[in-house]
Amino acid sequence: MLLFIIIFNLVITCINCYLVLKLWKLYNSLKKITHDLIHLEEQINELFSLVPDVILRGQQGMAGLRQFYQKFLIQLGMVQKVFRNLKLLLKVWYRLDNGFL
Repeated sequence: MLLFIIIFNLVITCINCYLVLKLWKLYNSLKKITHDLIHLEEQINELFSLVPDVILRGQQGMAGLRQFYQKFLIQLGMVQKVFRNLKLLLKVWYRLDNGFL
């Protein structure tokens, strides 16, 4: 009976040693994953810390572009009026030249 208890305890000890090794490997793997995730979080934080400045510059650029576009539309309207007047002037001149008026 004593031999059975000794062998049984040795088997339990071997199983426990095996479990300890597996848990130690799992612990090291989790420690590495934790380190990698912390490093990734720091990199993402550095990247996103620049985003507000980029958005602000983009908004300022868009506002400048809108102002430029509004000025362009005004100038385009003026040029269209000049061309309409030139076209009308050419029609009148052509008719005067041909004696229709």
